[in-house]
Amino acid sequence: MRNPSRHQTLHNAVLSALLIALATGALSGCSATPAPAPSATPKPVPDAMAAPTDTTPVFASNDEALATATEAYAAYASFSDDVMTHKTSPDNLTALSTSVSRSYLPQVVAGLANFTTAGHLGEGASTFDSIALIRYTDAGDGHAEVEVYMCSDVSGLRLFDASGIDVTPSDRLTRIPLQVTFVSSDSNSSHLLVDKENVWSGRNFC
Repeated sequence: MRNPSRHQTLHNAVLSALLIALATGALSGCSATPAPAPSATPKPVPDAMAAPTDTTPVFASNDEALATATEAYAAYASFSDDVMTHKTSPDNLTALSTSVSRSYLPQVVAGLANFTTAGHLGEGASTFDSIALIRYTDAGDGHAEVEVYMCSDVSGLRLFDASGIDVTPSDRLTRIPLQVTFVSSDSNSSHLLVDKENVWSGRNFC
């Protein structure tokens, strides 16, 4: 299986996979420094808390942080699927802001809007699996940051043009290795929001 280009900003894994053969193939770049390459099957980090701070940890354990991140990404992926299948509007900022951070929101809105204005229609749903914790840290203000590896699977999604013809690329990458960062919501430190999505640039662990 071929590897994605080096650490590209995803905007949305589903959109990228479906449009890879229809668009220019270039997503906007990300300046983040790559983390150490995961093993073929990434393992969760040991159950040890971050360095002590003056505040009570947001999550009681790494397992709790990972579970919360998993729920947060599921909500975000569900919203993206609904936009692709025209069940909801891409500019529904109220719904998006419950899943995406303020800094990442403009990129997500732009990516979803580009998909709908192009006249494309998705059918089906995406899934994700093999989620593993990279790190969980608590900021001094009581907010948390959680970073994970995961595999996004878009094999269950098809792409149709405005006339109803199936234009799903036959050579699309259906399982995408991701590195995703979550941050706490301003109003609720235990509510995580998607803050960054990067296609993993190292060995494909999916």
